[in-house]
Amino acid sequence: MTPVVSLKGVGKRYRISSSRSSWIKDLFRPGKSSAHEFWAVEDIDLDIEPGATLGILGRNGAGKSTLLKMISGVSRPTAGEVRVEGRLAAIFSTGAGFNPEFTGRDNVMLNGLILGIERDEMLARFDDIAAFADIGEFMDQPIKTYSSGMKSRLGFAVAVNVEADVLVLDEALSAGDAAFKKKALQRMYDLRDSGTTVLFVSHSLGMVQRFCTEAVLLHKGHLVASGDPKEVVDSYRELLENSEDGKKSRQNEKERQLEYAVDHEDEEDTPSYGGGASASPANGIEPRQPTGEATILGAEFLDGDGRPARSAASGSTVTVRVHLQYLREEESSAVTLVLRDASGQPLFSKSTGDGAVPLGPRSRGERAAVDFTFGVPLRPGSYAVDAAVGSPRGGGTCLGRAQTASTLEVTPPEDGHPVRGLVDLPARVRVLDAAERQPPA
Repeated sequence: MTPVVSLKGVGKRYRISSSRSSWIKDLFRPGKSSAHEFWAVEDIDLDIEPGATLGILGRNGAGKSTLLKMISGVSRPTAGEVRVEGRLAAIFSTGAGFNPEFTGRDNVMLNGLILGIERDEMLARFDDIAAFADIGEFMDQPIKTYSSGMKSRLGFAVAVNVEADVLVLDEALSAGDAAFKKKALQRMYDLRDSGTTVLFVSHSLGMVQRFCTEAVLLHKGHLVASGDPKEVVDSYRELLENSEDGKKSRQNEKERQLEYAVDHEDEEDTPSYGGGASASPANGIEPRQPTGEATILGAEFLDGDGRPARSAASGSTVTVRVHLQYLREEESSAVTLVLRDASGQPLFSKSTGDGAVPLGPRSRGERAAVDFTFGVPLRPGSYAVDAAVGSPRGGGTCLGRAQTASTLEVTPPEDGHPVRGLVDLPARVRVLDAAERQPPA
């Protein structure tokens, strides 16, 4: 299969002056330049197949944006060759590609012409673009009056409505609000399923693992890992741990919670793929935005004696106590708990609505607590729970949610036997005697 994007020996070099005024002095000193060369990206070989969704990871300054700009044609490579088949649309969070003096309407039309779309066709698509951007009367105001979020919304609306073969996203959703991010992410899933090739840069490791089919890792301008998203994410984590910053700190419980939150920063806005935004997700927590009519006050792990627990041996039983408060009167509601591993994979979900455990009517301001007791036959590692409270009214409403409400460190089993898989399921092993080994007649 012919790659839709192909990079051969691609590099980008910049000349950097030692001070603001040095470049002026260099004009009068031919052959004695004080500037030095810096390769932002160097010797990149990469082939991207049609329909692939590629996540691009790396620390700030690794060369991610430089690489995307060369692929998009915004910047020319100093070395190597970039080849793109078909129509490409790019979205940069800074609003690159917009003329600040032109109105939003003018920029939409101009972007269409740059992409090779006839004026009549862009006029036919304009209403869809305007509806998706949802910036109202600002569509006829100069771009220079827009906030960064409005620029991001307009850029995204244009890119996803021009039927591009290749879509390039450089932290395009970082400036959007929660409602727009949810709508934009659903459109990204739709485009992926339609066969559009997507190149996606994000600092959300959880989002890269959920959304992308492939991933690459850049470090100091070089491609250091590529392949399965989970494996590349693991390489990125290892790189961060081995960095100077990582060596200076000791990971404690709070840092683990922060790390988990960074990995899943887009979780709340990400539709559950496999049934659309309105379907019930696999993790059991409705992806809709919470209404704020109830709040999860917190959650805690308890051991078998009801005492707070930070850790538990694999194979033991724990209880998660969820505390919540109702901010309006509720006739009926349910609390849901989800247990996740360190990669964000949901392992277990339970709701009071699953069986005969009704919460009953609740008054405004009333507090409640729910215990979820279960075994943890899990391999040693860090785990976290999310909690939510919902109501059946209106076809299902999320009243409140807390991600990473509490964490637990699972330690090796007390008898010391190894846990080789994800879970240590109860099993019985028996060696058959000679008579039992006979094949059936």
